[in-house]
Amino acid sequence: MNVRISFQVIGNFLKFLGLLMLVPTICSLIYGEDDHRAFVVSAFLTTSFGFALEKLSKTSDELEEFHRKEGFLIASLIWITASIFGAIPYILSGVFKNPIDALFESMSGFTTTGASVIKNVEILPHGILFWRNFTQWLGGMGIIVLGIAILPRLAVGGMQLMSLEAPGPTTEKLTPRIAETAKKLWGVYLILSGLQVLLLFLAGMPLFDSVVHMFGTMSTGGYSIKSLSIGAYGGPLIDIIIIVFMFIAGMNFVLHYRLFKGDYKRLLSDSEFRFYFFLNIGAILFVTLELWIRMYPSFLEALRFASFQVVSIVTTTGFATTDFDIWPPFSKWLLFILMFIGGCAGSTSGAIKNIRIMILLKKGFNEINKLIYPKAVLPIRLGKKAATEEVVSSITGFFLLYLLIFLIATLLIMADGVPIITTISACAATIGNVGPGLGEVGPSLNYAGLSGFTKIILCLLMLLGRLELYTILILFVPLFWKK
Repeated sequence: MNVRISFQVIGNFLKFLGLLMLVPTICSLIYGEDDHRAFVVSAFLTTSFGFALEKLSKTSDELEEFHRKEGFLIASLIWITASIFGAIPYILSGVFKNPIDALFESMSGFTTTGASVIKNVEILPHGILFWRNFTQWLGGMGIIVLGIAILPRLAVGGMQLMSLEAPGPTTEKLTPRIAETAKKLWGVYLILSGLQVLLLFLAGMPLFDSVVHMFGTMSTGGYSIKSLSIGAYGGPLIDIIIIVFMFIAGMNFVLHYRLFKGDYKRLLSDSEFRFYFFLNIGAILFVTLELWIRMYPSFLEALRFASFQVVSIVTTTGFATTDFDIWPPFSKWLLFILMFIGGCAGSTSGAIKNIRIMILLKKGFNEINKLIYPKAVLPIRLGKKAATEEVVSSITGFFLLYLLIFLIATLLIMADGVPIITTISACAATIGNVGPGLGEVGPSLNYAGLSGFTKIILCLLMLLGRLELYTILILFVPLFWKK
């Protein structure tokens, strides 16, 4: 384990993060608000710490490649340090006096969870609102992927880092050079982001609101600058635009790249996309029918609310146009189940991912078929490709570990005196990077009323969910630290 080279990479990254902190400063100056001082000081502290860390850990070979062990440590520390230093503007600007709350908000932003502890978001200055959503946008495609695309130091051994950060069981290279792959993915992300801003602005949403809500949509993060979330705008056209872009963000971004290159057949032949599409359609139909029968006299009104909330939860965005916590039990708990599924591998969504759910379902059906035909060889296929036993075993282990961590966290938080509905939904919403839950953390409320102990547990769940468990958990294995 080369700790020195790991710290050198972290220092290099922190210098970059410090520069990014100056972006919301421009927003503060435009609106004439004094929160720009908090960002200037935060940028100075973050960059200075990065310089110092890089200098203290300097090696003879500045471009020495790191290996898999260092990759685990670097990936984990980048996300942890980003969340810690990302909390500084909240403290210096006076948004939070409690460091745990500042860390929670920052961690929720970078991991694209969207769970907030701010009681009245509408009184915050524009710079803080911009930074809050900007962290989600950075975390959506991945701060490591962005670093690989821009920083030469992270590009060395970049495949190790990218595979640990990328959501899903596999990582597809678009080009032989991993830095070029990172640039192409971020290029697609930028094009879609710009298109959404334009459409929201043309639909009547103010420019600033369009930008920050694009940050929350494309990252599937869900932070809003309104207490009522997207419901504050009340326009069906805005709802439709955000539904479409949430759905797009929940797709594998490699598919978007292939579509831009004119490979339309790839989309239709992708089995995970088909599963994702029909999962959304089926859930929308079920929820619409119940809402139409029990809550809304208009079918179109029921369809509008059902479509938005289903896509928002499946993609783990967490935006809301209504308080779904008051919906009938079937619809409400269907949304809860969808919190565990999430979007596609290679998307900005969280949770377990559609491809894992597909393989687990196929594995289950195969076990039933083997009872009938014990000697049959029944490979698990995704399209034309057969999943290897190693992949199936890895996904099964991930699923069981995911549920185990969810159950342990649920017990710990219930021991802190939190009601059971609030507890299980908060744990599902944070480990799945969804955001709003049910009960005391429902879409019309937030996480502010929870204790410091519970917030720390939920912060850990956010991090575990974003880095897909193993990247963090391996650091607690004694064998990992042995030479």
